[in-house]
Amino acid sequence: MFVLGAVLTVLLLLEVVPSALAALTRFGPGVERLDSLTRLGLRQGRHLWVLTGAGVLHTAATAAVLVGIRHPAYGVAGAGAEALFFGWVLLRQLRAGDRGRELFAYGLFTSWSLAVLLVAALRL
Repeated sequence: MFVLGAVLTVLLLLEVVPSALAALTRFGPGVERLDSLTRLGLRQGRHLWVLTGAGVLHTAATAAVLVGIRHPAYGVAGAGAEALFFGWVLLRQLRAGDRGRELFAYGLFTSWSLAVLLVAALRL
């Protein structure tokens, strides 16, 4: 279970770390991508607190899932936070009428988060 948890954590971090950096630095393509998914008007300067919140959440969750490799309770907390964030983005997409391929990326990220959560919970 330890090795599975570590592998799943690395896969999750491949998405979370760039997302955290893009949100915290307000990197143009990252802002455009999140805005196109959530339709919050980020490119027009509306709801910019979401970028800061997402960056802080991703950073804290990254630390938690890394510590969670050794201490599963932290992995549960970090992966749970990521699952909530990615699930929120998926819900925003569904409400906007996205279908098919458009849902794949955040569906995958949500499932990675849930897999890390499940393995960490089983290791408790």
